[in-house]
Amino acid sequence: MRKKVRNFIEERHMVEKGDCVLAAVSGGADSLCLLLTLLELRKELEISLCAVHVEHGIRGKESLEDAEFVEKLCRGRQVPCKVYHCNAGEYASAKKLSLEEGARALRYQFFERAAGEFGADKIAVAHNQNDCAETMLFHLARGTGLKGLRGIPLVREKIIRPLMCVTRQEIEAYLVEKKQTYCTDLTNGETVYTRNKIRRQVLPALCEINPGAVVHMNRSALFVSEAVELIDELAEQARKAYVCKKADGICILQELLKQKPVIFRETLRKALAEISGCSRDISSVHIRQLQGLFSLQNGRNINFPGNVEARRIYEGVLLRKKEDQDEKQIFEWELSPGGVLCIPPYGYEIHTRLWNKIPQKEEIPQNRYTKWMDYDKIKGTMRMRTRREHDFLVIDAQGGKKKLKKYFVDEKVPGYQRDRILLLTDDSHILWVLGYRISEDVKVTEHTRRVLEIRVNGGTAHE
Repeated sequence: MRKKVRNFIEERHMVEKGDCVLAAVSGGADSLCLLLTLLELRKELEISLCAVHVEHGIRGKESLEDAEFVEKLCRGRQVPCKVYHCNAGEYASAKKLSLEEGARALRYQFFERAAGEFGADKIAVAHNQNDCAETMLFHLARGTGLKGLRGIPLVREKIIRPLMCVTRQEIEAYLVEKKQTYCTDLTNGETVYTRNKIRRQVLPALCEINPGAVVHMNRSALFVSEAVELIDELAEQARKAYVCKKADGICILQELLKQKPVIFRETLRKALAEISGCSRDISSVHIRQLQGLFSLQNGRNINFPGNVEARRIYEGVLLRKKEDQDEKQIFEWELSPGGVLCIPPYGYEIHTRLWNKIPQKEEIPQNRYTKWMDYDKIKGTMRMRTRREHDFLVIDAQGGKKKLKKYFVDEKVPGYQRDRILLLTDDSHILWVLGYRISEDVKVTEHTRRVLEIRVNGGTAHE
């Protein structure tokens, strides 16, 4: 056991010389094996050792006796130990978690707290190969992708799992050899808990079929982990190529569909996790829904965990946080020739100049955010504002009109952007849709006497 665990720790670079390792000790067989093995190896590995025990407040007197057992054992082995008491039932209820999930969340919170108080570099937990096999079966039964079939990671940030090279049978044999007693949690035998049912009924049945089932499943978990790493690298390349940030969210381009299905799905997962800020609540069902959105018509939308909305747009799919979206507001600012208008909500500076004749040797600018207009054809007060119900543009020299809504449709302007686009208007109609066209009836011609130049700087328009 000692040699096997040491080789495993060194192969996986779990600790470094001089590390302080915090062992999570529940008092059960696995955690005592972890503690005793690390005690045997601490001189060879040149590490220091401390311990933590979390009493969950679930099993009454029995739970308190386990805490006392761990304290006494650590004291006798001269291992500094911290014991924390909590009420996992109340915590789980308040957080709307199952008792198992709540207890686990609390445990790791206290592990981090103890690591901070001890100054520990690593936190060693006692998961073994049986735990990994049980986790794989649990994920498989619940529905999972490749990541769920990795089982339990060997190393995750500060967390290390030195016993993932041994089975529970080896652990129990080791404790018999050392004549070390341990605590038994009676709730582990209750099949009302999903994991206990897998542990007591499903995994033993598989081991009857093949005694090496646990070892083989762990070997498969390592193979899957390697495949997941490769897929993750390829998906990251796809994300950089086909996922782009916009002012109002993240756009997944239609071209991503050309990727292999597994890369496509993993890239979607990365994008959802990025916009929601958490990957925990993203399931394969959500990925399938997002995947299906690419085949729907523009404007269709789906809501996801984390208050995320996915909307089909012309370029592909837009992901955005719904709370980041402003409610529809009507903005309006008066614009005078020969000055500068600042529009803080947009970050715009709008500069205007008025000439009494067309500037010599200058061509009419084609820039989307710099326009020339025939000033004498503008009627009344000029305003910058957002759209209204009956807005229209003059689209030809004969005075033909087009409703702004129809223009946006023809130009494939996404619906969620239309209320944010600013319009330059006079008392009668739209003169300019910023970033798009100007009205036909104010274009500069050979008959123009006065030219109004309008230039927009800043904001998100130029991104």
